[in-house]
Amino acid sequence: MTSATAAKTTAGTDGTAPRYSRDVLRSFLHDRSPTSNERWRRWCTGLIRDAHLSAPDLLDWWTEVVEFDPVLRRHVTRPIDVPDDTVVVAGSGKEQFKTFNVSTAAAILAAAAGTPVVKGVSRSVSAISGAADILDVLRIRPVADLASIPDAMRKTNIAFVSYPLFCPRYAARYDGVFDTINPASFFMPVATLCVRASRFLFGLAHTDVELSARALQSIRPDIPAGAVVSTDLTDGETVDEYCGVGNAHLARITSGLLSATIRANDAPTREWRAAVAHRPTHAGNAALAAEALAPAGDTPATRLVELNAALIVDSGAATKDSLQRVRHARRSGEAMRLLTRLSESR
Repeated sequence: MTSATAAKTTAGTDGTAPRYSRDVLRSFLHDRSPTSNERWRRWCTGLIRDAHLSAPDLLDWWTEVVEFDPVLRRHVTRPIDVPDDTVVVAGSGKEQFKTFNVSTAAAILAAAAGTPVVKGVSRSVSAISGAADILDVLRIRPVADLASIPDAMRKTNIAFVSYPLFCPRYAARYDGVFDTINPASFFMPVATLCVRASRFLFGLAHTDVELSARALQSIRPDIPAGAVVSTDLTDGETVDEYCGVGNAHLARITSGLLSATIRANDAPTREWRAAVAHRPTHAGNAALAAEALAPAGDTPATRLVELNAALIVDSGAATKDSLQRVRHARRSGEAMRLLTRLSESR
């Protein structure tokens, strides 16, 4: 059976449920025919819908991508040196309910509270504004090249990094293909950021945070600790942040051990939704992210950003101490001062 035939059959066109196959993935990576994107989307949708993925499957997927992209392969073997205790922060995007760019504001707040952060950024695929769009409005420039990451962190304690810098060939093939969660969403945003980090915090718009954490544990064994978070606001409505409403999911890796918890909170109110919802313009989303870092006020947006910043600071545990640290960084004005320095360094 050829790879093209395997792709057609495995995608379920013969009436069977789709199954993961490395040959099928390879065929899609190399196939730029007019129909390949739709067939790739359909195959991935079936894999997610029917839960036909395991952590070994995702590790295998990563291995195939690394073989496909020689730049990524080089950086996997030689990660970029960054300060001790650096946290990689990334989000899957592609949520059913769109919030403003919480992870970008949380990364800035965590950096202002003293935690070194490498934050992955990209343009929006499934919403109005991605992190890169927000940074444009705020006049914050991601690093121009990978060699600039250590210098950016030395100056401001945070580096914003465009994913394609690490994987240009894969990004050119993948970007724009998917607007919903797919298998790569479970690991690529963190795995691609090839820096010598101590921890990671990954927001996933899917409730199977344990699968993602297990995959990342295998894919990035060089990162000893981390957490994957998501929140079900209502049945089937998931966001890639840890929220104080709905059912919040958390999978943590600590000293090689993985634990997973679900915290049941009150359902989100209409007021909460309105306060944190994605705005219809880049300017509106950037303004809300900046407002969430301002010293004054205690709003649903500031609380959401503080909660996720605390998870960055304390490796997936929003403890009383980490919440106090990030709240102090905001209320003392340190977060806004960092935002100003980031803008001035453009």
